[in-house]
Amino acid sequence: MTDAWTDGLVADLDLPARRLVFPVSRLVVDVERFPDDAEEPMARKGMGAVYTRLSTGERLRRDDPAERERLMERWYHPHHAKLTDLVQRALDGNGRCLIIDVHSFPSRPLPYESEQTPTRPEICIGTDPHHSPFGTDAVASAIGEKAGFVTALNRPFAGSIVPTSYWQSDRRVRSMMVEVRRDLYMDEETGEPLPAFGNIAARICRLLEALVTAAA
Repeated sequence: MTDAWTDGLVADLDLPARRLVFPVSRLVVDVERFPDDAEEPMARKGMGAVYTRLSTGERLRRDDPAERERLMERWYHPHHAKLTDLVQRALDGNGRCLIIDVHSFPSRPLPYESEQTPTRPEICIGTDPHHSPFGTDAVASAIGEKAGFVTALNRPFAGSIVPTSYWQSDRRVRSMMVEVRRDLYMDEETGEPLPAFGNIAARICRLLEALVTAAA
């Protein structure tokens, strides 16, 4: 489940961007979820902001409201406060903001996933209809293919993070999620980076720079 090494994939990104890296695994807290389980569809699978189930459906932790609140206060709310602050700074300084939400996904579907198609793209680009930075989804897909990656839009995962203060209300805030299939850069059994990691990272950086150029 963990987005291992994704910070390293974009370490050499040549963009005037502020970086915000969540320091722990989503198995501790998943900051991509809505904070209220009543609003989060994945909470029905025990995978809201604080997971109680693993990707297999097995129990991860007991249902404990006090422990959930402790984890939310320690990790979730501070992260979103930082993200909201960075977005507001971008809006104050430039009149607009683009969020690039970088993740990874396994080469084989996990049991919890609704998308169980065995053939998976190398790159998944996710967008929110209200906050997409692209005129059409075809633009982003074409850029991914031109960069030499098998690319899909909103498959196997859809959407991209936007702070709740701006979500569905402020179109100056745009967001795109870029998910990299893990077997491109790491051994999924050992968790270690592959020898080709540096080359893949360079290609990912060039892809993101091309996507940002198109979004601008």
